[in-house]
Amino acid sequence: MTPRSSWLHRDTTVAEAFERRAERAALLARSSSDAAPLEFAAGLYRAQGKVAEAVVKAAPTGALDHDLEQDRGLLGALDGIVRYARDHGPPGLRADAEGFRDLGRDARVARLIAWWCGPRAGRTDYLARSLLRPYAEAAIAAGATLAPPGERTAAAAITGACTRCGGPPWIGWRRSGAGDEAPQRLLGCAVCGSERHLDRIACAGCGQTEPTKLAVFQTERHAAVRIEACDACLRYVKSIDLTLDARVIPEVDDLCSLALDLWATEQGYERLEPSLAGI
Repeated sequence: MTPRSSWLHRDTTVAEAFERRAERAALLARSSSDAAPLEFAAGLYRAQGKVAEAVVKAAPTGALDHDLEQDRGLLGALDGIVRYARDHGPPGLRADAEGFRDLGRDARVARLIAWWCGPRAGRTDYLARSLLRPYAEAAIAAGATLAPPGERTAAAAITGACTRCGGPPWIGWRRSGAGDEAPQRLLGCAVCGSERHLDRIACAGCGQTEPTKLAVFQTERHAAVRIEACDACLRYVKSIDLTLDARVIPEVDDLCSLALDLWATEQGYERLEPSLAGI
């Protein structure tokens, strides 16, 4: 099936979609025993929402090098995310953001383009992913075609990679099908926010379809969440059942079950793409 931009865009603007994520994160933080990742996410989403507004005004073409060269305030708008990461992120991210601010304009542009032309993975450069997420999401929502990565090495090896931008999936979810349709399994792109369908029995990483190689892990504490792991490539994606709570925003609610990610790591699995918590 053709991938769609985020379902959050269907009745709102891209900037407002980021605000909805922020509000959800802030709400969950108030009742969470580990509020720090959610509080950080709320602030990051708000900073990204402001960048999304600037991107829309700049009429993105989807060719990042061209749009940064034209600028139109885009590079300056990114400073809001950099400042937030420097002031509120974990130590490693704070140091990276401070270093990014110290770079000259050409060096900053070069780093962003280098990440954009690679596999577009947060594991490669968490800060670059955070900076370019609103650009990619706004460009897709505006109907622009994102120029594909120049090097598709890592992305090409991921079955669930986004066909709109080449980015890796960072969260999955399950929802009921319409009418007599079977339940749907979807993946959310960490770069542009697009969603795409994936076969119900297939590894989102390597495409493995042998049931004995595909393991699913759940706990009573997080009944709607499961780890969908592959013993062939030793990678996994976290998936959330949306039929149990219509208020869920997968990439946000993901942060409420980080204990499952830590457990999966201990078992020798690697997440396809880190969450906003960097895990």
